[in-house]
Amino acid sequence: MEHDAAMVDFGCEYCSDDQNRLYGHVTQIASDEVRRRILLRCPRCGTFYENTPASSDETRRLSPDEARELYPDVP
Repeated sequence: MEHDAAMVDFGCEYCSDDQNRLYGHVTQIASDEVRRRILLRCPRCGTFYENTPASSDETRRLSPDEARELYPDVP
């Protein structure tokens, strides 16, 4: 399912910036090879996002509980 990043409720200006989010400035903290998704956390506001590791931007914001459920190794 593709998500429109313009519709994502970003946590702050830093993580809403495509250059920060898509090019390694927002920290990748986990991945799910089966689902082909990565978990990102903004270093400034702590908000969690899930996205694809490459190709199209499918960013979606996750609550801390959703992040822990999808990525059990995340503290």
